[in-house]
Amino acid sequence: MRKQIRGLQNVYDEVPKTTSALELRDFSEAANSFSPNVASPRPLENGKGTEVAATYVVSNTNPTGWPLQAVLGNNMHSGVFIIPDDGDPEGRFLYDPAGSYMNRQMGSGRTLYGSEVSAEDYVRYQLRDGPNVTVRRYATTPEEEEEIRKRAFDLGGAPAANWIDPGCTTGVSEAIKGIGPFRHVEQTMWPTELDSQLKGLRKHVGEAGDLESLRRLLTK
Repeated sequence: MRKQIRGLQNVYDEVPKTTSALELRDFSEAANSFSPNVASPRPLENGKGTEVAATYVVSNTNPTGWPLQAVLGNNMHSGVFIIPDDGDPEGRFLYDPAGSYMNRQMGSGRTLYGSEVSAEDYVRYQLRDGPNVTVRRYATTPEEEEEIRKRAFDLGGAPAANWIDPGCTTGVSEAIKGIGPFRHVEQTMWPTELDSQLKGLRKHVGEAGDLESLRRLLTK
């Protein structure tokens, strides 16, 4: 997808532009800016096209259950995965710090790479805790995605883990904070707090709350 978009951009740049063509393009960009709930895909700084969203943050804000409910509230889990725009399964990535999602290829660092990564399977697992699961999709450049992978690898499976901070949201928020659309995200150990930050920033380009809407989100 990224190659196709850049190819179209090159063709566009080479064709002589009329005033009407420029006006139409400006009108389209202005219309996109009126969306009140989500951000538009960000133009790449090198001017070679627009980056299609590829990074997804999962917020599981279901009740933690007895006996931790009184202390932890609705702070079940957080995770992040990357699905490359070009459809290459080897570029998929999942970070599930301090999580219980099991995959035979997932090591102690709670990262998973390649064709073993299934966004649908991962979200289905989170939905076993209840319906309060939100997946937000973000426009990220390849460099930003690589930085998220590197941070996740360095952080490992349960950063800052203890009885009150199991490490899942600490790891996810630390892996994404300050990067691209997550520029103003601050580290937190609470899934509800990270969810609130992400919602308030309005940098996502789509979201899902169940498997059907997730399938649509992944194919946009």
